Parts: sequence; structure tokens; C-alpha cells
Amino acid sequence: MGGEPNGERLMTSTGWSFVKAAARLLARDEREAALGDLVEVDESAWQGLFDVLGLVFRREAVVWKSWRPWLAGFGVALPSSFLLMGFSLSVSWSYLTLRCPELLQRSSLTLGSGSVVLLCQVLLLIGWSWTGGFAVGSLSRRTLWASTLLCYSPCLFCLSRFRVESLSRFCLLLFLVPAIWGAHQGLRISRMRLSWAIALAITITALMLPGWSSGDHHWWAPPRWTLDWVLCWPAWHLVATARRAGSKARF
Repeated sequence: MGGEPNGERLMTSTGWSFVKAAARLLARDEREAALGDLVEVDESAWQGLFDVLGLVFRREAVVWKSWRPWLAGFGVALPSSFLLMGFSLSVSWSYLTLRCPELLQRSSLTLGSGSVVLLCQVLLLIGWSWTGGFAVGSLSRRTLWASTLLCYSPCLFCLSRFRVESLSRFCLLLFLVPAIWGAHQGLRISRMRLSWAIALAITITALMLPGWSSGDHHWWAPPRWTLDWVLCWPAWHLVATARRAGSKARF
């Protein structure tokens, strides 16, 4: 008398809190069904935890059978993080050059032309970062955590080895804010309107063109335009996605 049913004791136990925490990795409907089943069969908390983690693993394995999370992680997040850190450093150096008369005098730029170059670099950095983040968010909704790790790991590696006295190491991370914003938008709307996607891709491509003729790359490095296209292809991927969605809507 006065004793709690086994299911209620399980629900209130400390071990069950770990089960519920693990179940948060599942979709809401599936989470409620899984927890309800565990209560009905009156399993121990540890057995319930293993059951839930096994279900999570099986669901994740199914997701990774698709090409989308691989493309988002290893085709966008990982390579783009390295390149965008380098371009963030270039933007920071351009800003420092404008602020320092000695550096500006040693460069081939005037204050006016240097300001235009900096503005184009800032717009290009925002465009590359936002479209890359949007592509990652729309391609890997359920595996965004993996793409995030693949993006942040190179950041931590480079921050620990940054040695430029005149610049803060955090100048490497200028791309993160627009990239996170883009990923958030990609999770929300999945695809852009075709007209906006085309305008954005053309603008980014146009901003890239002046850098191709500068010839400022080392003999061992790939040509500048090849690296730019690694960062530009997410913008044209958005165009292709929007166009494909429009074609399906007409049929």
C-alpha cells in the first residue's frame, strides 16, 4: 500500500533522467513513443538507456546513407572554414593598411581605392560565408552538429597557432557571424526564391573577378580562381536548388 507502480518509480529515478536526455536526440514524436514503450515494458534505466542510444544510432546511420551530409560537411564546412579564415585575415589586413599611413604608403593603393577594395572584400566575405552556411543548413538539417564540428575544428587549430603581432587572432573568425546566420536561414526555409538566388550568385561572382587578375599566389599554391570557386559553388548550388524546385512546381 502507498507504493508507487514500477513505471512511476522508473520515471522518477536518477537513471531515467539520463534516458530522457538521450531521447532528446530523437524526433519529438519518436521520443514520446520510445519513452512510452519503455515505461510499459518496465525495463531498468540502464537497459532503457541502451535501447534509446541504439535507436539513435540506427536513425543516424540511415541519415548518413545520403550524400547530403557528406557534401555539407566535407564539401562545404571543412574546406570553407580554412579558406574563409584566410580571407578574414586578408580583410583584417586591408583594414589595418587603411588605418596605418605607413602601410598605405608602401602599398599601391590610395585611401579611396583602398576603401573600395576593403568594401568589396567585406561584401565578398559576407556573401561566401552566408551562402556556405545556408547550403550547410539546408543540406544537413539532422547532421548539422557534424558540419559544425568540421567547421570549428580548423578554427581552434588555427587560433592556437596564430602569430601575427599587429592583428588579433580573432580576426580569423570574421566569417562566423554571417555563416551562422546563413545556416539558420537554411534550416528555416531550405531554398531561396530563384530570382534572389541568381542575383546573389551573380553578385558574388562579379566581386571575385578583380582578384583573378592580381596574380598574387605562390608557385606551389593553386591559382586564385580555383580557391574562389570552392567558396562560390554554394551560391550556384542555391540557384540550382531553387530552379529545380520551380521546375517540380510546374509539373
